[in-house]
Amino acid sequence: MRFRISIFILLVTLMLKTALGQIVTVKIEDFVTQHNGFEENEEGEINPINLKEINKRIRFFIEEKYPKIVDFTRNIIWDSYGTFLSPSDRYHSHTFIVQVKVTDVDRLKYLEVQYDPYEKKVTGNFQWIPEDEEFYLVDEQVEEQKLLPNLKELEISNHDKKPSLNDFLSEHQGFIDERDRLNLSENEIVPINVAKINKLIRSFNDSNYSNVEYTRNIIWDSYTTFLSPFDKYNFHVFIAQVKVEGINRLKYLEVFYNPATEKITTDFEWIESDEEFFRVVKATESDS
Repeated sequence: MRFRISIFILLVTLMLKTALGQIVTVKIEDFVTQHNGFEENEEGEINPINLKEINKRIRFFIEEKYPKIVDFTRNIIWDSYGTFLSPSDRYHSHTFIVQVKVTDVDRLKYLEVQYDPYEKKVTGNFQWIPEDEEFYLVDEQVEEQKLLPNLKELEISNHDKKPSLNDFLSEHQGFIDERDRLNLSENEIVPINVAKINKLIRSFNDSNYSNVEYTRNIIWDSYTTFLSPFDKYNFHVFIAQVKVEGINRLKYLEVFYNPATEKITTDFEWIESDEEFFRVVKATESDS
């Protein structure tokens, strides 16, 4: 269904906030607290707890945003929780699927909303299209999501090997431990095993780019997590500065590190005509 695009909404939100240069206010410890608010059974299924207050806020948001469209909210279903962490920004968000009764429409309809645990605020970008009798994501965000990396192609989302809830907690705790051990400021944070990852990135570049003479510098860029009943993943993004054969200026490319598989992937390709590395986004089934 068209409303099932919570992963894309999360990533679009993260990119937009980064572009706006949001001031760092959320603490890494807040991510740990949120992850501790989930229960994981032996099958690896995730269930959130203590949603009563959030559900109240969502019902109020729906009433305020769609006063002449929605008669009442029938059900609220927790969909996912995501975090973003970088030297300059950090934020997290829960996504909920809301089942509502629309005026003069017999069938119940669905839309998505996001809840920010730090601001304790509900937001949503779905609009009612009367001629279709459906809620759809606003066109601007639909177009923006097409520019995002394809995490399935990068062997991050929908992967057989998924992280556990404890893996999420350990990874965030690793940032805290390194920050405290090295007495780093909030904008100097790095993953706890960054030296090991850097070695993997250098080896990956040597094996996958025949035109790269060597990797000069590797910069940790960000860390993202996604937790839901249907998928779980986390990944780091690094910027690699490389020397390309026959090119005097150093060039840059993005690589991804999946902690669950300990594997490096990328969607950046060398474009000879531009003498640059660019992201090559493959079309999804919905685009065809």
